[in-house]
Amino acid sequence: MGGRGVAGFDASALVALRAAAGFSQEELAGLARGHGAQVAGPHICLYERGRRTPRLGTLSALASALNVPLAELLQREVAGDLAWLRVRKGLSQRGLASALGIAQARWSRIERGQSTLDDHCVPLAAKLLGITEVRLRGALAAARRQPRG
Repeated sequence: MGGRGVAGFDASALVALRAAAGFSQEELAGLARGHGAQVAGPHICLYERGRRTPRLGTLSALASALNVPLAELLQREVAGDLAWLRVRKGLSQRGLASALGIAQARWSRIERGQSTLDDHCVPLAAKLLGITEVRLRGALAAARRQPRG
């Protein structure tokens, strides 16, 4: 994944799940390192305060360390949010784009509503995202309706 963290990361969920598991920030960081993350206690603190957002690999490692599905560390779905749907399945933009046979930059533009997904890619994309084609088409339309900054 690029230089940005995961869209839709829920800092309060991380706090609650860590507390429920009875881990200190340093203990959680150690467990996450065992799952491939490169984090320390201060990183967990920054994530929990919302001052930093973990990348997908780190978020996956945190979910594994907490023994919860990755989606538990995400804000509840914003209707039609393509990035949320992708991350919920543990997919990077590059990974999803590669599986679809398109460039990562193109998928990024699709998520931002600046490009469209070819019709022949919709069935595979829906399958990869674990949603119906109808729901995917709705999410694609919603992305195109979003104001661009």
